[in-house]
Amino acid sequence: METLKLTSSAFQEDGWIPIMHSARGENLSPCFELQGIASGAKSIAITLDDASHPLFPNYNHWVIWNLPVQEVLPERIPKGKSVNSLSGAMQGVAYGKHQ
Repeated sequence: METLKLTSSAFQEDGWIPIMHSARGENLSPCFELQGIASGAKSIAITLDDASHPLFPNYNHWVIWNLPVQEVLPERIPKGKSVNSLSGAMQGVAYGKHQ
């Protein structure tokens, strides 16, 4: 069984989240690259947890599920509960309502 690996060219290893991908900037999702997707995969789910959050360790900022199986997920996934451009994938945020 191959190991699933998620990377993003938007981040430097051990670096900070770029401002444009944070709430201090445009709060845009980065591009994600996936390697080692199982051949029988039906969909993909991603959670974005903040291990260094000062008040809530391992705070979940974002989750998206029912993503179509693909090796590259685009930057700037549209906001909202359902993402039509990604076959109706569903997403949620931990800090308020969808915009």
